[in-house]
Amino acid sequence: MTSAPSTTPNDERPARGLRARWSGRDVALVAGGWALVGLLSVAQRYAASVAGDVPPPTLASTAWAMESMAVWALLTPLIFAFARRVPFERGRVGRALALHAGFAVVVHLLDVGVDGVLTGALDPSRPPLSVRVLVEGFVNVFSYVLVAGIAYAVQYAREAEERRVRAAELEGQLLQARLQALEMQIHPHFLFNTLNAVASLIRAREDKAAIAMLVGLGDLLRLALRNREAQEVPLREELEFVDRYLAVERIRFQDRLSAEVEVSPETPLDALVPHLVLQPLVENAIRHGVEARAAAGRVRVRVGRENGSLRLVVSDDGPGPGP
Repeated sequence: MTSAPSTTPNDERPARGLRARWSGRDVALVAGGWALVGLLSVAQRYAASVAGDVPPPTLASTAWAMESMAVWALLTPLIFAFARRVPFERGRVGRALALHAGFAVVVHLLDVGVDGVLTGALDPSRPPLSVRVLVEGFVNVFSYVLVAGIAYAVQYAREAEERRVRAAELEGQLLQARLQALEMQIHPHFLFNTLNAVASLIRAREDKAAIAMLVGLGDLLRLALRNREAQEVPLREELEFVDRYLAVERIRFQDRLSAEVEVSPETPLDALVPHLVLQPLVENAIRHGVEARAAAGRVRVRVGRENGSLRLVVSDDGPGPGP
């Protein structure tokens, strides 16, 4: 069934896959389906008349059968709407069953009443209304259960499709987040400056320093890729990443950078922390506290416990932000 967006923002219950507006295709499917049921009913009676002593269907009985199907075609949207408003939720199944039982009785009475008004003139021999209320009750309740079941099947199928679409959207967002995390891991600014520093060391024939910087950069890339799927990592691994990062930066800045990492003895190194919670802060401190000036600078990382929580502090002695 096609759908239209809800126009009631304050409605606490969402459409849950079934929506109030019906397209022309929906109407054609419902009308065609009930017309087919009516034709099959007439064909069944005709086959029974050929095989036995049952009288063949008359024009009046055929008209009555098709009229009854038309009534059910008109009632189908009401049943779909009722199913949309009364979902089977955990803890409220009994309430939903009771409401559906009451509405099934209403639909049954509507069908019998409309049949009585429209077909009384066509088939005067039909039983009185009171008898038909009892005789047709089973068929009408079965028809109601069938229509309501189709309504819930359509509803759950649409919800499954919506969940699939949402999952695909979340997967795309997760991929984008991973790409952004990778950019944070190896910031282009740091990467390009490191490669430029390697080139400068090679031109100055400081081969040992250049090799050490390349080895450090390789280790840093390896650690970054090792945890690319993780949302949280042990504090020990995060500190290892920061140590490798600082080792590369010490070679690049030489005497201009003084960096130290202080970890208090009571710090739980197995505690989980967000992946890359420290490196972007340390990089920011170096970029704005050391690189931005000609004099030497100091970056300090302190890790410890405070009132049952893990406290991570990154500081530098740079000039700080402007006014």
